Amino acid sequence: MTKKDAFIKLVQNEIFECDNPNLWQDQYEETYELAKSYWEEFKKSTELTAQGKQILLWMKNNKENLSNVFTSKEIAEALFTSGRVIAGSMRKLVTDGYVEKEGKNPVQYHLTNKVADIIFEELEN
Repeated sequence: MTKKDAFIKLVQNEIFECDNPNLWQDQYEETYELAKSYWEEFKKSTELTAQGKQILLWMKNNKENLSNVFTSKEIAEALFTSGRVIAGSMRKLVTDGYVEKEGKNPVQYHLTNKVADIIFEELEN
């Protein structure tokens, strides 16, 4: 479970599916429906940074040519940027559940099932 998934589960359980769901609605009646609407959008969000999109596309396009796992250094060299920049982007992609981290020295990354073809179609356009 990613950090984002854990956060969503916690908020969902504590606010929208708690023992007394009317508590929140009654207490914040003016803003409850707006908050609930935003919450539904937030749960579905797949917003990626430009760097994140570039990394995912590169990983997808190169997974058949390579071993399906990549280091930050490999990705950085391919995208003509620094490993440090890629490492920062990879942390967000891991947190958002798009890639998984494995191993140590060097850490390697692979795409998860969350990265569906529909996302790639969206990214490529």
